Amino acid sequence: MADIGQFIRTYSSCKSTFKETSFDSDNNHYLCKDESQEVIDFDKILEEKYPDSNVRPKSFDTIFVYDNFVFCIEFKNQKPAQINNQDICEKLTDGKAELDTLLQALHIQVNDYELIYCVAYKKCIEPRDRYKCGIQKGKVLFGLEQYKEQNIVKEIFTDTVDFFTKEFKKQFTKELVC
Repeated sequence: MADIGQFIRTYSSCKSTFKETSFDSDNNHYLCKDESQEVIDFDKILEEKYPDSNVRPKSFDTIFVYDNFVFCIEFKNQKPAQINNQDICEKLTDGKAELDTLLQALHIQVNDYELIYCVAYKKCIEPRDRYKCGIQKGKVLFGLEQYKEQNIVKEIFTDTVDFFTKEFKKQFTKELVC
């Protein structure tokens, strides 16, 4: 059996940074400016696999691998109240199905890795965004709880890019400039 390193080597042409994978082309804005960490641009993998965007499945933006943890990260340049729950759920389910297929094709045991889904969104401005940024702070948003309960992913985090940056430093003792 191969390990996750084989996946990274196979898709080395899709290596990128948090900066590039957090780019919002509609608003010409980067949610994270960090270029120090190497990630895999998962959208690019699927763009190459499915050149026709009409048949391309939805997916998360990037994959960051650390030991046996595979972080599947979606960046949203929106406040939580503006984010479409169904879209976020489909990005997880479709993206995970595609990732599983890619890993299996390389003879990588999916169950050897802990998948963690992260949705990092734009900073909230209180009091206008009080409900999802205040009362709901720290809770899994967008109807994603069910996927953890169904063991589709090990953990789910939904919070601001600032939270993502702080947690990254705490977990990996590495600075992110977002």
